[in-house]
Amino acid sequence: MKKKLTLTLIMMPLLIYVLGAIMTGLINPLDVAKCIKVRTMGIKPHVPYYGSTRIILNHYRMPTNYPDFAPISLEEAENAPYRVQSPFSTKLKINEVGDNYQFKERWSYKRKPQYILLNERQLNSLKDLENGSHFFILDTHLQLQPITIEQAITLSNYIKVTREMGKIIAIEKKPLLSICKWEYGYWPHSANMRYLRFFIYAMDKKTLLQSLYVEYDEEGNDLMAIRKDQNNKLISMEKYYPKGSQYYSETTLFNEQGDKTAIFYTPSSGNSKIVHLDKQGNITDVTYGSVPYHRIPDFPEEERYKNLTIDTSKEYKAVDRLESEK
Repeated sequence: MKKKLTLTLIMMPLLIYVLGAIMTGLINPLDVAKCIKVRTMGIKPHVPYYGSTRIILNHYRMPTNYPDFAPISLEEAENAPYRVQSPFSTKLKINEVGDNYQFKERWSYKRKPQYILLNERQLNSLKDLENGSHFFILDTHLQLQPITIEQAITLSNYIKVTREMGKIIAIEKKPLLSICKWEYGYWPHSANMRYLRFFIYAMDKKTLLQSLYVEYDEEGNDLMAIRKDQNNKLISMEKYYPKGSQYYSETTLFNEQGDKTAIFYTPSSGNSKIVHLDKQGNITDVTYGSVPYHRIPDFPEEERYKNLTIDTSKEYKAVDRLESEK
């Protein structure tokens, strides 16, 4: 009896590993264990879910890419708080994992909630509200029109009214600032990332504003990064040097005509060496500085919402990066 029990205890972890390896195609037992952990969170392959807004520092720079937290509800996702590490906006995240239980794609909708004041006519229309959270848009006559939470999170702006104990305790507007998407690929039989594609979209979720493609080797080290504009033209091309090299990376910038304009040689620390080029590729100057950041502006806010009065008597409290959603 004891021998059978001992054999069972020995074989059980092996059986779990074999089943996990068959299920995911992975070989490393640690990766198989992570996949099983993600599965126990209730996350299923190819099924989108609302992702936690909690933050693991440098998580998305890891060569492997597993979810850290279980799915949250739509209500929790909509009510995403400001975080101490990200105090100027909130994010609603929609994630999806592949057969390997690693991220396949992620969507991020960044907003800037603000407390507002409504006029008397608008407030009168809220007299019969029940306790809870309610969602509205402003029509062309600046009247509040009710919408569902499912509709609200897809819109460029909406108003949220929260009522408790028969009293309105908060009125907010939530303008949309940006829409981003990440796509991931992985090396066969390995949890290490093979590539990352990053997209910034316009408000329609179809028009591409900027894209980034990053490629990694089998050890998870960066190989190259290509950034393109809304017309699929090169903005920059970065290649990474092996460890121990004089420079960490080399970044080439391009103008709208596709000509190289500068090459940045970036060390592991300190300013980059900038080699400036003319249209023929000849060196015109050498300076030092930083690689420019090609930022896309936030979405503009509609006038009807922009003109609403901000309630300066209330302010949001940024919570710690690991505090749970409510």
